[in-house]
Amino acid sequence: MRSYTVHELSGAPADGEGIVLVREGFSWPAAVFALVWLIVKRQWVVAAFYFALSVLLTAAAKWFAATDVLLSVMTIVLQGFLGVAAHDLMRWTLARQGYREIGVASASDLQEAERDFFRHWTGPLNASAPAATPSLSAPVWPRKAVSDEHVPLGLFPHPGN
Repeated sequence: MRSYTVHELSGAPADGEGIVLVREGFSWPAAVFALVWLIVKRQWVVAAFYFALSVLLTAAAKWFAATDVLLSVMTIVLQGFLGVAAHDLMRWTLARQGYREIGVASASDLQEAERDFFRHWTGPLNASAPAATPSLSAPVWPRKAVSDEHVPLGLFPHPGN
């Protein structure tokens, strides 16, 4: 079973068009075809950072006269990291575009996860209605009335004095 996080675009129509499912786990295509995968998935900011980091890594390896084997190992580590973090970076990109996470779906493939999610989905969240918040002027701990029969011993003052 694979797990997917479900993201909804704020203000999207109620027909489910603004819903995106993002898989959890390692992404082999992102690890093998890193920059191409980022461009195809339209993750422009992440692709720019990845490209800049690759250029810096190569320049640092050449500056310090690292061997080609060391440069290859560092590149493989960078691409392995992208494979691990690819779906989290996709979620970050969706959050920047105005999506919010609304649920989780589990199934053997994406289509089955979509069917399962929409079978139990009650509709888009109402983002315009704010949640009820308690008044900030109310005391956090209301004071108790102190009776005279429970007088503290010694030099302790009465509560509230």
